[in-house]
Amino acid sequence: MLLLEGAPIPPAEAAARAKTESHVVRLKVPDQGTLAVDDLVHGRIEWQANTIEDQVILKSDGFPTYHLAVVVDDHVMGITHIMRGEEWIASIPKHLLIYRAFGWEVPPMAHFPDVLGPDGKKLSKRHGSTAVSQFRDDGYLPEALINYLALIGWSPGTEEEIFSMDDLIRLWKIEQVQRAGGKWDKERLDFFNGVWIRRLFVDELVRRLRPFVPAEWDEGILRKVTPLIQERMKTLKDAKDQIAFLFTDELRYDPAQLIPKKYDGRTTIEALAKVIVVLRYADPFTAERIESAIEGVAQDIGWTVRELTIAVRVAVTGTKVGPPLYQSIELLGKEKVIERLERAQELLEGAHD
Repeated sequence: MLLLEGAPIPPAEAAARAKTESHVVRLKVPDQGTLAVDDLVHGRIEWQANTIEDQVILKSDGFPTYHLAVVVDDHVMGITHIMRGEEWIASIPKHLLIYRAFGWEVPPMAHFPDVLGPDGKKLSKRHGSTAVSQFRDDGYLPEALINYLALIGWSPGTEEEIFSMDDLIRLWKIEQVQRAGGKWDKERLDFFNGVWIRRLFVDELVRRLRPFVPAEWDEGILRKVTPLIQERMKTLKDAKDQIAFLFTDELRYDPAQLIPKKYDGRTTIEALAKVIVVLRYADPFTAERIESAIEGVAQDIGWTVRELTIAVRVAVTGTKVGPPLYQSIELLGKEKVIERLERAQELLEGAHD
């Protein structure tokens, strides 16, 4: 029998051949008509039936293809809303036909715009995209990541940006999602993470910091220093480097960092000597008393407070930036601070020689 290409095989012949020949099952697509869906993001979308291919839905080995499997899976699981990326819009008419063939109701659909990289193309591994677990390991709070992701392609219609999960449950609406893709911006994520870090109570922040600092670090000191760095952290990972000087006696720094710009090693040694004297007799050894003592030395030797605190900070913490200096000195304690100042003098003496 001669058949035109695409013409159906007679039913009797098809049944006989199916018993012995390898075959696939294809989706039967009507020759004419329109298929349409009212997408919750993109609105009404229509396709002409004659533009849709007769898709293979069951392979010759009896294994279903994605299109059949996803429709059956969604139906069996009782999915109420189908939400996925806009790259799947082209598959909608095939899925509509499969739902129709089974006599099942089609759930509401929403196809969200892609998250874009800085170059305006879909975010991918080449942009450095990563698993959600990596954000956790990098010190990002779930609250911050959820807050930021919700605002990519959605706006509440106000200037407000900070939203808790409860806020988003109350305010977020699919119909307000924009059709154009939104760009991924790590600096914005860092901003939101900083905001949410500052919103945490100290005890909760300490609990969340624990996985990011050595287990042997003293809990009491960690609890005292946490409020000092809470305003400065972008991620939980930042904490370790900022406060490590409180938990180790091995500070590593270039002695040249001790010397303010207008001065030399010898004058810096002399300045530190005066600081040692006033701190040795500071009583009580509080941040307020320490601040007053150091400001007095600066005035006495003709340095600015900033010039003197640069030298003191490097000597005490090993770095030029960090938590508030006077509170850090109080936490370290008088004996340890004086030891570090004397060690700084020795390093300068060695460099000077």
